[in-house]
Amino acid sequence: MWILAFAVVQCFYRYLMTENQQRFFEYAAIHLNVRLVHIPLTFMLGFFVTIVVDRWRSVFTNIGFIENVALSVGTLVAGTDHAAKVLRRTIIRYLVLSQVLVLRDISMRVRRRFPSMESLVTEGFLYRDELEKMYKCETMYNKYWLPIHWANQLVHKAMFETKNVDSVQSMNSVLMNIKDFRQSMEMLTKYDWVPIPIAYPQVVFLAVRVYFIICLISRKYLLSAPPTEAQSIVPIMTILQFVFFVGWMKVAEALLNPLGEDDDDFECNWLIDRNMSTGIEIVDTCHDSCPPLKLEEPDDEKGTMYWCHPTKNGSQAPPTAVAISQHKNPFAKVLNMVHPTTPESSPPSYRLDAPKQ
Repeated sequence: MWILAFAVVQCFYRYLMTENQQRFFEYAAIHLNVRLVHIPLTFMLGFFVTIVVDRWRSVFTNIGFIENVALSVGTLVAGTDHAAKVLRRTIIRYLVLSQVLVLRDISMRVRRRFPSMESLVTEGFLYRDELEKMYKCETMYNKYWLPIHWANQLVHKAMFETKNVDSVQSMNSVLMNIKDFRQSMEMLTKYDWVPIPIAYPQVVFLAVRVYFIICLISRKYLLSAPPTEAQSIVPIMTILQFVFFVGWMKVAEALLNPLGEDDDDFECNWLIDRNMSTGIEIVDTCHDSCPPLKLEEPDDEKGTMYWCHPTKNGSQAPPTAVAISQHKNPFAKVLNMVHPTTPESSPPSYRLDAPKQ
């Protein structure tokens, strides 16, 4: 579009203007081209893109993945009975519930999926009695912390009442992972609470557009230019500059709101479902399940890549004590060398200050 506008202005200047109009156009083009450097476009756009990318990276880092806390709960909260399973599943559900409460206030996609607190009960993230407890909590501010508090209380109960946690260190480890998850949710609320001032992106986007509108006039090859200058009707460098700067601006524009509804924004609903499914799988299905340790020789004829001694049937077996004792040290001869001690066999010294013999 900009190249087409440049061509239209070029044709209008060369073929439709009178001589006096062309002279005035050339004066305006020279004047604008000299003062175009007064717009610090590189500084403005670079600083703005740096801020936007840093915020985007921080939001992505703190979006909240459940694996760390689920692995600690599944490992340190022991028990195979029904009560222990319900305990671990409930801790994960409370953490995901806290994430849903945060995301439904900062993401339109999540808000559309969970328009009310009743929808959380319908989706299975919250029970009716738990919802009534949330309503009874009298505070005029948000209640993101309440499911985290419930999860901490369950860990404390598992330590001192049901004895599913065997030590204070294990309890502290689980609580620290829950704390890290809560801090990630807190960072998301902070970024939503204090966004980039709306005037800043407007000024940057306006500066980019005004800069290249001025280039439609200032970057023309003038008819009165000296014949020594390169006569190029197509401004190749200006076109490249337009592509790079406008592309730079579009990148910042796409990353400005990572929790929005564009195709490039984060899929928060997918993340919620993933965290719930993965967390339950870790603490319930995969709890206390580990392949048994095997010291026998495997049946695979090809062996494995870290066994390097072939057996009679062609497979590879782990190195035995005999094989290790027969292993040759390639540096044995070097380490066992006898250094000469007689003056006749000693090599000459190449030092400039060596004493004379």
